Amino acid sequence: MAVCRIIETGATPDQYEQVRSKLGVDESNPPPGGQIHIAAKGDDGTIRVIEVWESREQAEVWGEKVRAVRQELGIGSSTPPPITYFEVQRVMTAGARPIEAVGTQTTG
Repeated sequence: MAVCRIIETGATPDQYEQVRSKLGVDESNPPPGGQIHIAAKGDDGTIRVIEVWESREQAEVWGEKVRAVRQELGIGSSTPPPITYFEVQRVMTAGARPIEAVGTQTTG
């Protein structure tokens, strides 16, 4: 079952880019199971991440890798940032291919 999660990273945009670069992920090389990733800067200047994953397990495995890199780089505390999970009902994007099993069912 696909999940969406929102992460209050507490990281600055520069810190976010350091972690992303160290993990070696970008638009052409997403993490396994990652379907959508949005990094947005809040009013306080820190990054919030909104993601859609094929499963919560894949998201959590990736989260452990991210936390290890954050610790290695001295970004944030040793406790995980606040994360909220949601079951995905539908994903709609302009001009993008559908994500399997996420809001793509048709009735007949």
